[in-house]
Amino acid sequence: MYDNSKQHSAVLPLVLSTVGSVLIGMVVRRLREDRAAARGEVAGRAGRAAGRARPARKNSRGPVL
Repeated sequence: MYDNSKQHSAVLPLVLSTVGSVLIGMVVRRLREDRAAARGEVAGRAGRAAGRARPARKNSRGPVL
């Protein structure tokens, strides 16, 4: 019979790697916004949207699940 108690769960590494990726993404975005502000550009989501050639499309069917 197979002893399942010695098998480790993969949930914790998955959660930790996901949280780490999110934190790294937040830091990188903050650095980019700070550098853009230092150059005098408009930083943030509103600044990126204003700089687009055409507005972003709206998804009329809702989010993809």
